[in-house]
Amino acid sequence: MLPDLRPSALTPSARDARGGVFRTTVDHRALNQRLLAGILVATLLAAVYHQHDPFERLALPLMAALQGTLLAALSFTRLPLLTVQVAALLGGWTYLLTKIGYVLFVLPDGAGLSTLMGLAPWMAVLIASHLWALGAQVSGPLNAAALGGLSLLLIAKVAHDPTSFQGSVVGTLLQMLLASGVLLFGQRNAAHRLSADVRQAVLGQDLPGRDALTGLPARPVLEQQLKAMHRRLPERLVVAAIGVDVPPGQALDARLSAHVSRVLMGTVRDQDLLGCLGDGQMALIMRAPDARSARAACERLRVRVASRPLDGLIPTVTIGVMYADGQLDALGLLRAAEDTLTAAQANGTNRVLLGPVHEDSAASPDLRGALPA
Repeated sequence: MLPDLRPSALTPSARDARGGVFRTTVDHRALNQRLLAGILVATLLAAVYHQHDPFERLALPLMAALQGTLLAALSFTRLPLLTVQVAALLGGWTYLLTKIGYVLFVLPDGAGLSTLMGLAPWMAVLIASHLWALGAQVSGPLNAAALGGLSLLLIAKVAHDPTSFQGSVVGTLLQMLLASGVLLFGQRNAAHRLSADVRQAVLGQDLPGRDALTGLPARPVLEQQLKAMHRRLPERLVVAAIGVDVPPGQALDARLSAHVSRVLMGTVRDQDLLGCLGDGQMALIMRAPDARSARAACERLRVRVASRPLDGLIPTVTIGVMYADGQLDALGLLRAAEDTLTAAQANGTNRVLLGPVHEDSAASPDLRGALPA
């Protein structure tokens, strides 16, 4: 049986050993399966410990059945993940609000205070889960429905028994409601600030050492980082100069250059360094076990760029690759990669060329290491 060589199936050391440049992504479906399985186990344990509570004796088995159904749907069907998440959150809120109603209208006054104190942290978890699972836009209606349901229970209790407004149970619920509102406000404000920071980092606005168009580190910053990486560990260091291909007779489209840079930023690994060399040219610094792996990794990167069209136009890049052999310093590697890129572009585009190149071979159409499209 052949091993699974997909980037998501490899350990970090294995990905580095094969010279891969692809960013690994989180399998959200598998993550939610594990989360639901953990909640199901916790619910079953709670059912064992609350056998003498008439409410829990009915509610917890129903919750366990819902969670088991959702877990089976995630595991054996292609039910959309968003549907499963919304159903799980609605089930959690139904349980929580029903239990609060049970405390307010069934238990004697003051007898349910300890129960409410136990529910308070889980209410905070549910409120926070909206943004985690659904995002800022989708979670808004669920936020309103949840806090609105709690408010309606409080209003109904006070309308049924006005003296309860001064009781400890209603006071505790009011504090839970206010705390939930503050939590939602702070969480959304933090999300907006984080989004603004990410946009600023990607666009490079007002950030020193960043290219204004692509948001990538500019050449001086890139050279400093390359020197530091070379001093720390010169072995297995790879420098790839990447040029955006421009049709003959046309000028470089700034939108195309920015698009290619976004594709590259979304593809390369976090431990790799991507920077801007100039108009339409970028550099990728990474590590690979050997020159062949480095060239193959850049070939996969070339194919990835070509698979992301912009307004019907298929972008292509030409890449010149240099693998550290101990003969060149950090800046020498960068200059050699640029020379390799120039030699590759002189004989065609949409290709990968492994350097070094020499003056007598730069004009030859049969370049060593070239992998044309």
